[in-house]
Amino acid sequence: MLGLFTVVLEILAVVVAATVAAIVVVRVSRRRRQRRRAELAAGPRRALLAFAADNGEHGAQELVAIPEDAWRAAEPGALALLGKLRGEAHLALVSVFLQRGTARTALRDLRSRGRVRRARAAQVLGDLELRQAVPELCRLLTDRHDEVRVVAVRALGRIGDPAAAWRIIASLDRADPVPSLLATHTLVQLGAEAEVTLSAALDHPQARVRAVCLDALGLLGATGSVRRIARVLREDSYLDVRVAAATNLGKLGTRTALEPLTLALHPARPAALRAAAARALGELGAPGAVPVLVELLDDGAFQVAHEAAHALRRLGRPGEQALVAAVEAERGGAHARPSSSASHAQEALALSRVGAERGERVGAGA
Repeated sequence: MLGLFTVVLEILAVVVAATVAAIVVVRVSRRRRQRRRAELAAGPRRALLAFAADNGEHGAQELVAIPEDAWRAAEPGALALLGKLRGEAHLALVSVFLQRGTARTALRDLRSRGRVRRARAAQVLGDLELRQAVPELCRLLTDRHDEVRVVAVRALGRIGDPAAAWRIIASLDRADPVPSLLATHTLVQLGAEAEVTLSAALDHPQARVRAVCLDALGLLGATGSVRRIARVLREDSYLDVRVAAATNLGKLGTRTALEPLTLALHPARPAALRAAAARALGELGAPGAVPVLVELLDDGAFQVAHEAAHALRRLGRPGEQALVAAVEAERGGAHARPSSSASHAQEALALSRVGAERGERVGAGA
């Protein structure tokens, strides 16, 4: 029995020693590879930095002529640099990548079985801003892995081709869609040419899709869609979508938004919608909204009255005069007890004074 125990211990000792040796060999090999890679990348890295410092005017052919093993070692740094460059320097470095076949390889890798390779290829094509990759990137919007879909959406935003708008919008109508904020940001990156598609998508049956499109239209400053957004504010069956419509009408800043926002303040409307409409009127900057906002200072819903007071503050002198009048009416004994309208007005005026004092300090410091 003792002999068997000794044999087992010896076997375990051999196994442990072999494991330790394997770990040491792996670490040594890894360090050698890293050192070799760093040595290979050193020359190309200097060439890339000189290329960027020269704004891409010289050195492109030298980059194209770098041996393949050295370029592979330097490529991650080159791709990182590509994302930081703009203008002529960016275009020149893109040309280097195209001549070296990077785009061709990335397009092929979009159909790879490995999700990491697909995602990496999508990121590379986005950094290259390669429009011919848009159809293949749109195909990835239905990829079974969410991280691949997210990278594909970001890449489409970098490329900025409005032809991708509808496919991005359609990808939101999934059981596991990309995050709404990411989709909104990407749709805005597609530019004003995507406005027609976004406006048409306000008829989409999915409420989430309509809300994202409203936010994108607001951020794009799509003033041509005011009437369409006003119809959503008036008719949509989902409260969150109507709130988004009111919010983005305020962002658009057109006087034609005054009437639909005023109608949304009707007492029969939900408090959340009336609060959003009041806030939007303040962002709209229309003095004509002062009377209706004054009426809301005494609204039974706290949030509505609060937003109305701060909307008046944002309307400048006419709004501040109305707030002062509400406070003075209270001091004149018009109410037996403090009114909510005066309280909201005092809060808004106090915040206005703080902002003015801060602006004066900044101006004095300048």
